Amino acid sequence: STMEASELPPFLKRVLPPLYLYPSVLMLVLALVSLWALRFNAGRAPVLGVIAVIAAANSALGFVLGGFVPGVVMLLAASVFGVAAWQDWKRSAEIAD
Repeated sequence: STMEASELPPFLKRVLPPLYLYPSVLMLVLALVSLWALRFNAGRAPVLGVIAVIAAANSALGFVLGGFVPGVVMLLAASVFGVAAWQDWKRSAEIAD
């Protein structure tokens, strides 16, 4: 592979692949949790809000560790969760009125 052919120290060659895998697995887990939260009539918005915050923090790490593209991709995921939480809070408030 390209990384194996590079002049990176052996430590980085072992560490970098899992660092790229971690955000993907985390986003998959957060998506599954959000799908699970859809089963509830009440309490969805806080769960989706927490997921949005976790995804935003992960996005900040993506910008620092991975660069612009991973950061933007994770920021888009955080935005989707944030909009979903906001829409659910808004709908809950309309139902309560």
